[in-house]
Amino acid sequence: MTLRHLLHCYLKTRQWFVVRNFRAASGNVTKVAAYELKKLPVTVYLSRSQLIIILFVLGAGGLLAGCGNDPGAEPEATMSVEKPDESAALPAVNDPIIHTLPTPAATLSPPPSPTPAPTMTGDPFMAATAAIVATQTAAANPPTPPINGSTPAPPLMNEPLPTPMGIYSWTLKVPILMYHYVSEPPPDSDIYRVDLSVAPESFRRQMAYLKDNGYTPVDFDELSTAIVAQTELPEKPILLTFDDGYLDSYETVYPILQAYGFKGTFFIITEFVDAGREGYMTWPMIEEMAQAGQRFESHSRTHPDLTTKSRDGHIREILGAQETLAAHVGYRPRYFCYPGGTYNEETIQMLRELDYWGAVTTENGSWHGFDDRFEWPRVRMRNTTTIEEFQRLIDLEGTISGKPPNS
Repeated sequence: MTLRHLLHCYLKTRQWFVVRNFRAASGNVTKVAAYELKKLPVTVYLSRSQLIIILFVLGAGGLLAGCGNDPGAEPEATMSVEKPDESAALPAVNDPIIHTLPTPAATLSPPPSPTPAPTMTGDPFMAATAAIVATQTAAANPPTPPINGSTPAPPLMNEPLPTPMGIYSWTLKVPILMYHYVSEPPPDSDIYRVDLSVAPESFRRQMAYLKDNGYTPVDFDELSTAIVAQTELPEKPILLTFDDGYLDSYETVYPILQAYGFKGTFFIITEFVDAGREGYMTWPMIEEMAQAGQRFESHSRTHPDLTTKSRDGHIREILGAQETLAAHVGYRPRYFCYPGGTYNEETIQMLRELDYWGAVTTENGSWHGFDDRFEWPRVRMRNTTTIEEFQRLIDLEGTISGKPPNS
């Protein structure tokens, strides 16, 4: 008599269950799915050895008695084999990560399809050109978001601000370049649109100069860590920022950065993306770039003049943008770019309360420290910036890793 038949007989004799299904699952685990007399489902998981012990302890005699040819006995239920229930898989645990210090961004990885990842084999200049064409083609049909929509975004934790180790911190010379458009301005553009536009060929030459002369783009987490914890930056550090989240950041900037192995930081106006405003990146584009190692920080929700905003208005613009962006890029943005360069003491106080770690202005300068972390200056890139002027603007003036020699 088989184990299956013994078990069926026992259950029927005791009149506890009517066996509906009996199968051997993976390993040595046996699953019995049954119904109570009230038709309530019950699932029992026992090992094969446990079933054998139970059957012999309860007595084979009683089991066999229940297996006699009783004319009133119920016929044995039809046995069927189930496929493993894949829907019963345990959900992934999404534990928030609490940082005590900002950590460097992950190593750059090739972007997911449809944007091909350019390599540094051959001429980077030509590779960047080919990558731009491929990316612009992909932009016509935005990619599916690579982030699993069923996975909830990590909760925003009150992570501690990185603070200086000991009694002092470093003040470092690291040029933070400020770009807006990297495209040719339309013929009817006003003077502001023209001034904010860097031609794609000019941008490519600038990135080639950085590569050829040993500059290494870093992100704000790396800069903050170097300032407060005295960690070493690359010998020639530089930070590339792109304001507003224009479409050319995906179509032109992104493939060029990938071709040279560079990372940039993109400040996003979240409500413009939510609304699908023409001329701006989409969330799938931003998510693709984030997964490839590019960094994203907040530029407010609607790009207002923050000096006109109440406390509630500041919360909506600053916290709202931070939460929206975090839901799409998978980490909490900690750095802010003042819209139009406008801010006041109330704005800085709100950034402190909301646990931002720094902010950038439109003022000119290259030195950055802990005490002025909410007013870090940048170096503006203009439509008229020649390669010779570019070299002058990024001159590190003999500093090494952002520090004066012998410091």
